[in-house]
Amino acid sequence: MKKIILSTLILGFGNIYAQKAKPQANKIDKKLVGIWKGSEKDQQINGMEKLWVMDRKEDGTFTLIFTTVQNCEVNQHVEKGQWWIENEEFHELHFDSGNTDVYTYEIPDKSHIKFTSKSISMDMTTNEYTFIDTKIEDKD
Repeated sequence: MKKIILSTLILGFGNIYAQKAKPQANKIDKKLVGIWKGSEKDQQINGMEKLWVMDRKEDGTFTLIFTTVQNCEVNQHVEKGQWWIENEEFHELHFDSGNTDVYTYEIPDKSHIKFTSKSISMDMTTNEYTFIDTKIEDKD
């Protein structure tokens, strides 16, 4: 199931660049640029699995394909926004909601980023939200 969802997400990236927003010039960490995938289960909502693919661009914009699975129901949506580094923290502004999530982050190697919530814009069932993004390697 995860492979099917992930494949759908990756293929969908080619069709999601219609919506544009003008980015502001902010500091970025080039090690975070690229296409990344991640998932978590039961951290924010019991019984819900979340999977995503995020394309972080060098200009500070991002596109996020987000999938949730709960009680055999699959939902998917696309978010666009802007990201930047401020005070050594990762900031993620979501254009649709206007909310900004703030995370501390660690880069254990060039293929992984560990994020921990600092200020998250959604309600959570836990006090700490942690997840790891894994780089999707280019096949050049």
